[in-house]
Amino acid sequence: MTYPDAAVREFINKNFIPLQINVQSGSDLPGKYRAFWTPTILVLDSLGIEYYRFNGFLPPEEFLPQLHFGLAFMALERQDYKTASAQLKATVDRYPRSDIAPEAQYWYGVSEYKGSHNVDALLQAWRKIRKDYPQSIWAKKVSFVKD
Repeated sequence: MTYPDAAVREFINKNFIPLQINVQSGSDLPGKYRAFWTPTILVLDSLGIEYYRFNGFLPPEEFLPQLHFGLAFMALERQDYKTASAQLKATVDRYPRSDIAPEAQYWYGVSEYKGSHNVDALLQAWRKIRKDYPQSIWAKKVSFVKD
């Protein structure tokens, strides 16, 4: 991985199999994955199924939370709710001021509910969004939740 930040490089090499493709190389992968802008960062499983993506350059303090969230979201979509909950909570706890934190908090509530069917856990997680991230789109999505 050629990313200049050591912490980002280490996280990528520990958790992913990095692949860099020149979109002008003639490879069919940019078309297959609809990568029309660079950089396009994809979180795929070993079968090439896409679980998360983001585009554009980000500084390390935003890039790392996106990668953490991508792994967590993959666990959530695979219905591994225990792993998803732990990873989403860790994303919010490690990067509470990142742009992805409110969304991670939202999906943390979903993963808690899906794993336990405990509505109170869901509502508690969503109330935290309204308290900690009141200006986010995610606070608007849970605005129906009463205090």
